[in-house]
Amino acid sequence: MQAIRRRAVLAALAAIGAVALAACGGAQKRTDYDQLKTPDERTAHAWIARAFHKHGVEPQEGRAIDIGNGGSMMVDIVAAGHPWGVAWLRDDELLELKGKLPPAPDGSDKLWVHRGVGDDADFAVLILEARDYQYDPDPRGEGVVHSIQESEARTIRDVSDFLRHALAGEFQ
Repeated sequence: MQAIRRRAVLAALAAIGAVALAACGGAQKRTDYDQLKTPDERTAHAWIARAFHKHGVEPQEGRAIDIGNGGSMMVDIVAAGHPWGVAWLRDDELLELKGKLPPAPDGSDKLWVHRGVGDDADFAVLILEARDYQYDPDPRGEGVVHSIQESEARTIRDVSDFLRHALAGEFQ
């Protein structure tokens, strides 16, 4: 008799717990977390411009440069009065440039800098692959996740590294 009563009490507690969880929305499914997003171009351009201002370089609207192999590339932000800029490339843009650009350097700590050709031979461009700056809009999930603030900081760091080299005359 006591065993039956104990089971009834446990069943009632389990039911109350289930109702309480349902009322609170329950636990998040794993699929609700870790959905990586790529920063949109407007946001990325603002981060890049912030890095330019940090180094006393005036950012200007970009322009296309000849990169050889029959291709050209849009440089999104150009340094006013200097032959360098930054290209933020989406996956579709990288696909269009496949075979026209050399591969990116190995290692995430290496800057991918490419020179133009012909009339643009003196122009150096930092290439940032947008997918390398993905973030998790809700970074509470498991594993390695990056917040949008971390993606912003990485973008500014990479552009700042490029600008330090450029201002030191390494691309002349």
